[in-house]
Amino acid sequence: MAKIKFSFARGGHFTAKVMLDKAPKTWEAIRKQLPLTIKAYNARWTGRETHTKLDLPNKPPRENQILNAGLGDVIYACEWSDRDVTGFEAIGWFYGTETVRDWRGESRVNLFARVDQSEWPFLEEVGLRTWREGGEDCTITVVED
Repeated sequence: MAKIKFSFARGGHFTAKVMLDKAPKTWEAIRKQLPLTIKAYNARWTGRETHTKLDLPNKPPRENQILNAGLGDVIYACEWSDRDVTGFEAIGWFYGTETVRDWRGESRVNLFARVDQSEWPFLEEVGLRTWREGGEDCTITVVED
């Protein structure tokens, strides 16, 4: 079972189970870039989401796409070819149920992992922390494969 771990400079971490059967190409593209330490920010366009910017050399296709994210969902977002492309690309995780959007409106994303309910309180903690205190270094690693 593949899992991805997010560890934070101000303390704490969570893991998410990768949906290998639903988003294999997304996981393959992201996994090749790990481990990675990058700044995590609160994503105010969407609401209760924290994200890290990303720049994958090989972008995955649309797969297992969602428009409404739930608590614990981990997503890959980029600007698909049918939108104005500015280069935005990210991994995001949700600490509340939200409709995914960017500055242009609603935006479909690839759902590729999910955080266990037992870790949801920390998702909210780090989400509120990055909202109130600003960006925070986040190290993303593979913990099982």
